[in-house]
Amino acid sequence: MGEFEWKPQWIEILAGQEQALRYSRFTREMALELGLKIVQLVKEKYHDNAAVRIVEDQTTIFAYKMPGTSLENDWWMDRKLAVSRCTGTSSLRAYVEAENGLRDAFWQARADNFAACGGCFPIFPADGSQPWAYVLVSGMVHHHDHQAIVDAISWQLGTDAGVLE
Repeated sequence: MGEFEWKPQWIEILAGQEQALRYSRFTREMALELGLKIVQLVKEKYHDNAAVRIVEDQTTIFAYKMPGTSLENDWWMDRKLAVSRCTGTSSLRAYVEAENGLRDAFWQARADNFAACGGCFPIFPADGSQPWAYVLVSGMVHHHDHQAIVDAISWQLGTDAGVLE
């Protein structure tokens, strides 16, 4: 692994984000609002371009590709989603935990199907059970892909879940 820089304190921050960013309900209208907020943040805060997707079950309920994104971003998002579904965590948390020896990096054997890096965040119900949906971003540096999602969910829920520094 070791493909990008991360900091040891991220383990606690990432777990805390997943704990803090839970929904009492999540509708498709909320998915639209969330997706549009991510697009806005990518443009205005990160001054970049990215592909954004929100998936409920096997159905894409929001998708937008900013200029400069391509089919390759879809490929990355599919692989990030596979890691998140298998681990029950964000794709970045799975990566950082594996780097710290806290999780098996099963994805290394199947790099064509899995990508443990920032950019997939589960939409958990308040009780923390099975995610209702997954939010994906691809196109920026990995921790920015992740943080753009966290920033938008924090905005939507009216909370502050912390920033990866």
